[in-house]
Amino acid sequence: MARNIFFLIALLVGAVFSVTTATTIAAPAYAQEGGMVKSTSKGTLDISLAPTWSDAGQATFTVSFLNPGTQTVHQHQDYDFRIMKNGQQVFSAAGQTGQSVLHNVEGTLTIPYTFQDNGDYTAQVFLAGTGIPAIPTDEEATFPITVTPEFPAGGILAVVLAASLTAVIVLPQRMKLF
Repeated sequence: MARNIFFLIALLVGAVFSVTTATTIAAPAYAQEGGMVKSTSKGTLDISLAPTWSDAGQATFTVSFLNPGTQTVHQHQDYDFRIMKNGQQVFSAAGQTGQSVLHNVEGTLTIPYTFQDNGDYTAQVFLAGTGIPAIPTDEEATFPITVTPEFPAGGILAVVLAASLTAVIVLPQRMKLF
């Protein structure tokens, strides 16, 4: 009987380890939520960056170009949105279209990006110019982003399941001893 209980517990521990390992390896990556606001390096505009995270490291960045010190959206910018890791560019919104910069009319835009790895990144909003015709500014605002694995919900479920099954198996055995 003790051998059967030992076997069941070993089986449960193996299942918990397997589920936890599988969900940790394939776990979605997340980073800080909420918006951040920084002035560009020359103070021409304030940049608001608000990431929204979904499964598997997918992020949507809402970028707003604001008049300095206000929440008023500034229209017409030439820009690029870049993701950097260890000082190396891993993404460029303008590069995705084959251009050096993009033009934004409304003052707010959204950019999707999927992070392939956990770690420290920098989101860089490069402001090449403002207005029509564009007045060159050549400045940037940078935002630190740390992408970390989310604690897997499957791991929590497996631990709760294992604890419940262990309690169901062990408690009746202990009750018989008394």
